[in-house]
Amino acid sequence: MLTFAELYCAAHHCPPTEFRRRVFWRTLHPLALIAAPLLLPTRYFEPDRELIDACARATRLDQVYEEIREYPFHPRNRDWLRRRAKLRVSTRRLQALAQQFLRPKPAVAPPVVPSTP
Repeated sequence: MLTFAELYCAAHHCPPTEFRRRVFWRTLHPLALIAAPLLLPTRYFEPDRELIDACARATRLDQVYEEIREYPFHPRNRDWLRRRAKLRVSTRRLQALAQQFLRPKPAVAPPVVPSTP
């Protein structure tokens, strides 16, 4: 199965090394666009990079959802700038982007019970 990164890069004709940068800017919260260039040289966006990298390896949508559920609990996501000022990637945007490329986990069919004559 192809990963989110592979599918995204194929659709956008970009090398895999561009995935993180492109997805970061595409999913960055609108309120963060002004301050982001100032903070890029620092480790401020490390939790966001880790989230994008984890989602890049996903082959199913439920894997992306799991990473997004864990994201708020990253130790560096507790400060005011990230929580209230939304100086971070938007998990809603990331989820919407992933939904364009990945399928949900296939439903498990119930076991077939042989009928007794």
